[in-house]
Amino acid sequence: MRGALLVSLVGLVAALLAVGGVGAQGGIEVRESASQSDFPHGIVFTLDAASDVALDEVRLIYEIAPDGVRASAIPDCVGGTVISCTFQLGASRRALLIPGAEVTYFWRLTKGDVSQETASQVVVYEDDRFDWRMVSDGNLTLWWYSGSEEEARAVLAAGRESLDGLSRLLQTSVDFPVKIFYYASAREMEPAIIADNVEGVVTLGEVVYSDTAMVSADAAALEIARHEVAHIVVRQAVPGPFGIPDWLNEGTAVFAQTQPLENQLQALEGAIRSGRVFSVRSLSSASTGALGDRVSLFYGQSWSLVDFLVNTYGEEKFTQLFQAFEEGATTAEALEQVYGFNQDGLENAWRDSVGLPPRQAPTPGGNQEQAPPTEAGPTPEAAESEPGAEDGGGVPLGVILVIVGLTALLAGGLVGAGVFLARRYR
Repeated sequence: MRGALLVSLVGLVAALLAVGGVGAQGGIEVRESASQSDFPHGIVFTLDAASDVALDEVRLIYEIAPDGVRASAIPDCVGGTVISCTFQLGASRRALLIPGAEVTYFWRLTKGDVSQETASQVVVYEDDRFDWRMVSDGNLTLWWYSGSEEEARAVLAAGRESLDGLSRLLQTSVDFPVKIFYYASAREMEPAIIADNVEGVVTLGEVVYSDTAMVSADAAALEIARHEVAHIVVRQAVPGPFGIPDWLNEGTAVFAQTQPLENQLQALEGAIRSGRVFSVRSLSSASTGALGDRVSLFYGQSWSLVDFLVNTYGEEKFTQLFQAFEEGATTAEALEQVYGFNQDGLENAWRDSVGLPPRQAPTPGGNQEQAPPTEAGPTPEAAESEPGAEDGGGVPLGVILVIVGLTALLAGGLVGAGVFLARRYR
């Protein structure tokens, strides 16, 4: 009895040491493992450890939820048998850290052929400039710090409407917690996002992770919330490595709004009158709308294509289109499978619906619109970093998608500025 009690006490002590990430094994003692959010610069990880002989390697293993793959990094360490190590996971395009991001991490210490790992810990990246308040509706939660609760609840309701309505349309279920961070202005939101710094473009909304929407209050906040939350639903409908053309992604997000923004409609109507609309093939790449004089048309025409598909052929076929993409079909294959035409057939059917003649096929050897190659994704932990470098910075295997859009007539000093609505999925 006494022996069993002793064993239980020893087990309890060992468990407590493991929970704190502190312990000794094989001559290695982890004295302290800690982390600290350092907005807007990232997260600082620190480790104090001791060993009877110098360690061969210390490595930080981390994963940024919800979409990140496991990655690793070599910290800066000082000392010999007693060391202090520091690593800063910077908020950058390599490590897409935004407020609310949860990073799970542990340390791996190696001496000869023996490795010791600390218990996993979690740190949340926080924008501590503001006194945040929270309001929720089901699995959707909004954080805000400025304005009235009535205003915050209106933005929350718009996000809820988009989440539920588009989920029904695409026949998908978003059963995980979804977050909206609502900023009082685009200027105050800018340090919290991974801005593209496109001249003349103001970022009003962005989705970096597949569970978090960033929204500013500068203009059309309810529509921006609907738009960004829609990207989360689209991601859930077509998860994994398979993607959809950018016109379908952005067009569906605009379709989730109560209506397109006025400047989008004006750009579309003007392009139809002049016959200077984009080809469907060129709309497959967001780079088509990457210039200030084209962003409104990019969004307006993308919406018009989606609106045409839904209202001409019905919601059921539109759902089937997403299901085809989820199964790995290319754009041409998905359109052929569901509607019986490819991109060119879609384009000419849409052109006919708006009173435009069929587009002439490009001549052989002539200039043909081509989408640029996509940026390569990250590598998993198996391709670990060289000493002193990050291993993938927490960026996922998926393609980083960036959409720039909307030249809006905005109030509050933003008149004539472009509006940037984006989704980047780690």
